[in-house]
Amino acid sequence: MYRYEKIRLWEVRFQEDRALESFPVPHEIVLERQTSPRYYIAERLRPAGEFSQIVCTVSGEGAFRYGDTVYPLLPGTVFLAAHGDPQVSYYYPGHGEKPWEFLWLSLRGKTALQMLNDLISAYGRILHVPEDAGYVRYLQSFRNGRRSLRFVTPAEGAKIVLDAMTLLTVSPARAAEDTPASQMVRAAQTMITEGLEQTFRLQEVADRLHVSREHLSRVFREHTGVTLQDFVQEERMQFAARMLRDAFSPVNAAAERAGYMDAASFSRAFRRRFGCTPTQYRRRFDRKQPR
Repeated sequence: MYRYEKIRLWEVRFQEDRALESFPVPHEIVLERQTSPRYYIAERLRPAGEFSQIVCTVSGEGAFRYGDTVYPLLPGTVFLAAHGDPQVSYYYPGHGEKPWEFLWLSLRGKTALQMLNDLISAYGRILHVPEDAGYVRYLQSFRNGRRSLRFVTPAEGAKIVLDAMTLLTVSPARAAEDTPASQMVRAAQTMITEGLEQTFRLQEVADRLHVSREHLSRVFREHTGVTLQDFVQEERMQFAARMLRDAFSPVNAAAERAGYMDAASFSRAFRRRFGCTPTQYRRRFDRKQPR
């Protein structure tokens, strides 16, 4: 790796008095400028496991390499990476004519890393946001000319990470929702949840959507991560639980309304899901029953 000079135009570092292991932690927000082809970051040379980052080009052009593929980092282009990933490097390109200015958010901890990996699985390592996007404005709002250290509680730190990721994924999430496959999945989910009290077959759902059951099942799993059958089962269980919890319905009535043919099969399925019988579950919320 060549020697280079980092030029930080501004920065803010977050400090938590006592981090909570399950909360994502923001580490730094930095606006950086690079102008030299000697600038080259190879993640394989950094320790892995603790830090990850989201990098967005504000102006100029950089380059991001993952494995053998190189992506130009033009304004509005974002890349996601974990420190220590041997496949990742980023640098100022040799043909660069203007300074590359990029805004990056560094995250710390296993929870933040898992969240970043989830984003990569859902949307890829490269994202595109409008140059005047809320994500960029949000990070820039932390700029403070008087100090670069900001103290936050664990909840405040988690909110910073979640707000940033929410704004970052608005455009790709909406684009994903507009695909025919996503619309089909949402239509199937609506039919299922609105028809829990009716006796229906999944083939009927597929017929109403004018697709085969096999195609619907495959697309549903690709988009939700669960099978169509598992989704139906979970929705039925949650519906029955609400009947027992909120309406104090008798077990037989809850089983029937949730689409089960008999209380025995319902009780077995309920116990597998919640770890107790429907009667035991109902007593937890029935104030009229003795504790």
